[in-house]
Amino acid sequence: MADKKVQNSQDRRVKRTKKILREKLFELLEEKSLENISVKELAQAADINRSTFYFYYNDINDMLLQIQDEIYSVFVEEVLSPEANFVTLEDFVAYCTRFLVFCKKNEAICKFVVSNDPNNSLANRIKNDLLLHIPDSKKVFSETNPKCYLTCFAVSGIWQTILKWMYDGMKIAPEEMALFLSNVYFYGGRTVFSMG
Repeated sequence: MADKKVQNSQDRRVKRTKKILREKLFELLEEKSLENISVKELAQAADINRSTFYFYYNDINDMLLQIQDEIYSVFVEEVLSPEANFVTLEDFVAYCTRFLVFCKKNEAICKFVVSNDPNNSLANRIKNDLLLHIPDSKKVFSETNPKCYLTCFAVSGIWQTILKWMYDGMKIAPEEMALFLSNVYFYGGRTVFSMG
């Protein structure tokens, strides 16, 4: 029993230390680029020893990769559901709402990754998961029919709209944005003019 308490206490300490490091990293990123942030500076801002930082991470890039992995795990757990196939408007609205709430909760990392990661690894992983779950127009239309690119067109448009929404400060509620994006996805541009 005592071992379990010690382990829980250590787990909480690790989570707390990593959370502080993450917060301080994103505070520093508001002032300067990633290349100009040193481990020493980050450790001082987080009020920890550099050795503590190196216990968890090899360097700041490693820290960022680990954060992306953690965020991706949260995305899979909170946004995707194994049975999700987005065949109905309601399915897609529910998915988009979960995804937009996820973006809002993880605003700092999402904005940083999509604007600064040259490989956009987190963004690509999330987009690939989306493509795996929605109906693929390439399976419906032949490769000689331009309609085979509808899914690509829709996902690209939705993705860019979500990025713009994030950069504009997420002023529209996730639920409202989700309904708008889903209607456009299912019914096309005509909904833009009929939604008011």
